[in-house]
Amino acid sequence: MTKKSGRIARTVGDISVGAGRGPGQLQWYEFASRLFQGKSILDAGCGLGKGLTILSQTNPIVVGQDLDPRLARDNVVIGSLDTIESNSFDFVTSMDVIEHVEDDRNFVANLCRIAREGVFVTTPNWTITRCVWPYHLREYTPRELQALFEPYGKVQLFKGDSAGANVYPVRFPNLYHIANDMRSFPLTSLFTRAVNKVLPDSQRILGHNALFVSFAL
Repeated sequence: MTKKSGRIARTVGDISVGAGRGPGQLQWYEFASRLFQGKSILDAGCGLGKGLTILSQTNPIVVGQDLDPRLARDNVVIGSLDTIESNSFDFVTSMDVIEHVEDDRNFVANLCRIAREGVFVTTPNWTITRCVWPYHLREYTPRELQALFEPYGKVQLFKGDSAGANVYPVRFPNLYHIANDMRSFPLTSLFTRAVNKVLPDSQRILGHNALFVSFAL
């Protein structure tokens, strides 16, 4: 995974409770709400909790989790994921959180431990965004994100814009990985950028990754 070099990421919420917690992923929550209906959902790293309202429109039990005590409310658990019981929710969502977490492997293990049926996460695509946002410890290529979750179940990749307004399934992951590699490799980067500009969105390298991992029941 690609980390910042020589920089320390700022802490989310360091200036005010809303710092770094803008409502930029609400349409990703809308996308997730179409994937999960009639289920119990934990939203890990729920932040200001605006996504909980969206998920609650299609699911009877929706609970948020975060670490900042300023975010406490009736439907938000404040504390580490380690304290949440295994298999206690049908699905776990986590929108643009993993790039803020120091121990990402333990974070992924906890998401998959808590969920009975599956996990849905979003995060920027390093191929495009290059980890310049000051709150991010690292960002992932689609290949790197897939590798983190593959040990836990069947992975479906999606791609889209940062808000989740336009989302497309990655139907041929290996080809998408190659395209991302070419976009990052100096000798092929310029050519890949030029081709990417003329392709329709459904075939382009886009700036956000999403991943749904489902568990065999």
